[in-house]
Amino acid sequence: MKLRPFELALVIIFGGLAGLALFMMATYKSSGDIKLAELSAIGQVTIWGTLPADGVNSLFKELSFENPLFKQITYKYHDPKNFNVELRDAISYNKGPNVILLPSENLVALRDRITPVSYVNFPDREIRDRYVDGAHIFALSDGLYGYPVAVDPIMMYWNKDILTTEGFLEPPKTWESLVNTMFPALIQRDFDRTIKRSVVAMGEYDNVRNSFGVLSALLLQGGTKGVIDTGKNYSMQLAVSELGSSDPLRAAANFYTNFSKSNNTLYSWNRSLPEDRQQFIAGDLAFYFGYASEAKDIERANPNLNFDIAEIPQGADATVRRTYGKMYAFSVLKVSDNVAGAGAVVAVLASSAIADKFATSNNLVPAYRATVAQGNNDVYSRAAYKSAGITFGWLNPERVAADNIFGTMVKDINENRSNVDNASIDVITKLSKEYK
Repeated sequence: MKLRPFELALVIIFGGLAGLALFMMATYKSSGDIKLAELSAIGQVTIWGTLPADGVNSLFKELSFENPLFKQITYKYHDPKNFNVELRDAISYNKGPNVILLPSENLVALRDRITPVSYVNFPDREIRDRYVDGAHIFALSDGLYGYPVAVDPIMMYWNKDILTTEGFLEPPKTWESLVNTMFPALIQRDFDRTIKRSVVAMGEYDNVRNSFGVLSALLLQGGTKGVIDTGKNYSMQLAVSELGSSDPLRAAANFYTNFSKSNNTLYSWNRSLPEDRQQFIAGDLAFYFGYASEAKDIERANPNLNFDIAEIPQGADATVRRTYGKMYAFSVLKVSDNVAGAGAVVAVLASSAIADKFATSNNLVPAYRATVAQGNNDVYSRAAYKSAGITFGWLNPERVAADNIFGTMVKDINENRSNVDNASIDVITKLSKEYK
């Protein structure tokens, strides 16, 4: 019987990626195209991840109509805050999954649980050619720790009604334009400096939904690579700039906290206000910094909100554009009880045809360079695709620990327990102790 286009694509995909798919541990070795009939023997494969189950399972259901392979894959959602702990506990009781959908923010913490792909099987040159630059975060000193599939950049959400009412038809492209030109026209404060309408939700940590991501974006724009895997340990680079500028961590902390100082001209936010995303949805915040994947949720929360998304502002003198983002990859665990099946499933899910579907079904940007270059005309995805190429992460030791350390820095500065210089030094000291 003649194969349908989708089935033919799967045959080609499996033929081309089989060697990589088994992560150097599979017993199966392909001598040519894998027949569709053979794929039904992969066994059950379980995947754990931090993306909502609806988007992932709806895709698997759709794909199962084309090929029964996908009926043997189950996906379970876990809260990002508890994911690492729950995974380790499950592994200790031999109840862990075969595959994880690995967020780059969890890479260091889970590195010892993952089977890396040797660069002999998947050369670094090919990785660089295939994926957007930020996805290279999974390529550590001893191998590739997951096949990248998606990118979720930090974007700038802007309230079009607020801006146009004040005469601004476009969002700011630079921080200088935001703080020097737009901010004075958009901020609304009472005579006693009580905030009536916020411009930017920065300066606090607990009621800023993506405070870690925003600070990380500022760090990357300052020229830091964050943390480097040297092969023997991790080298802290948060205070080192490749752009010849001043200490990126100190600069980021200073700029960020200015927005919560009541005596500062940029005073726009304080801890008594609701979470920034809720404030934006209510129409009381001009700019919200959120991940690209949040756009549809915000639209559903308030269909009457007239908003759009754009690239996060850059420095006026910046020669290199940067934003922070989450990268996602499929990784096979060392303790998997079905290594061959898990490797085969990962090969399919990480192939360009399926990875692109996976990304779009979860409101993410595909990690494949060729797909990103083609762009996307969806109302929100178009801007997100343009930001994907400048999206990077950094090797934090463990997201919850990093959150606590960054949050303490912001609180210490705001409550005058420490100045910016000492608070940023404390961050380096505390983070360094978290790497094991």
